Amino acid sequence: MKSNLFLEVFKEIPQVKGFFSTKQGASEGSPYYNEEVLKEIGLLDMQLIWPGQVHKDEIAVIKEKGSEPVRIPDTDGLITNVPGVLLTTVHADCLPVWFYDAQHSAIGLVHAGWRGTAAGIAAKAVRMMGDHYGSRPEAMQCVIGPGISACCFEVGLEVYEAFKEVWPFTDDFSRPEGEKYFLDIKGINRQQLLQLGVKEEKIAVSSHCTCCEPEQFCSYRREGGTYMRMGAGLCLL
Repeated sequence: MKSNLFLEVFKEIPQVKGFFSTKQGASEGSPYYNEEVLKEIGLLDMQLIWPGQVHKDEIAVIKEKGSEPVRIPDTDGLITNVPGVLLTTVHADCLPVWFYDAQHSAIGLVHAGWRGTAAGIAAKAVRMMGDHYGSRPEAMQCVIGPGISACCFEVGLEVYEAFKEVWPFTDDFSRPEGEKYFLDIKGINRQQLLQLGVKEEKIAVSSHCTCCEPEQFCSYRREGGTYMRMGAGLCLL
């Protein structure tokens, strides 16, 4: 399936359908989902569930499929083993991270901005999938999606120190420049997953930088704030 509205995720796995919408498939205003994208990818009949996205590490467990869209406040991630439930998050530089456990037919999706990354939300999703579904890190497949990359993510000392305090490997994924640092939060998320036991060959990392690809992606940082949001989604078929 080819479209300028979205990029496919886990496209080689027929049991799931995942996507990340481009600038052409982005939406303005809550709840941010784009029916044109959902129709083109064949997901209009799924129940749409999305987290409130408060830049923390709370993850909700979806235990059943309902008939109406649901927004879950005070969360930044979702996991489920229920087919027909479309897990979604919205983005304008922060990273989406997708998870799939074929052995236990379970999926997860988190919104990992710098605060969520510092809190280890991606690793927490893997642990929660283990607690609820029996998922083993070494058997899981993960995708770290498009988002602001090390080339563009300039931060101050306080953000650098927030990472350094929790993650000793931070210097491996940061570059000082004057009084600022350029952080690779994609690399930090990947390293957190590796430390948890996810296999290197089962972690895909998108090379797309939302900040420096204006033709394809929206960027909160590049645009000095934007109401536009791109959607990430994942469901079991």
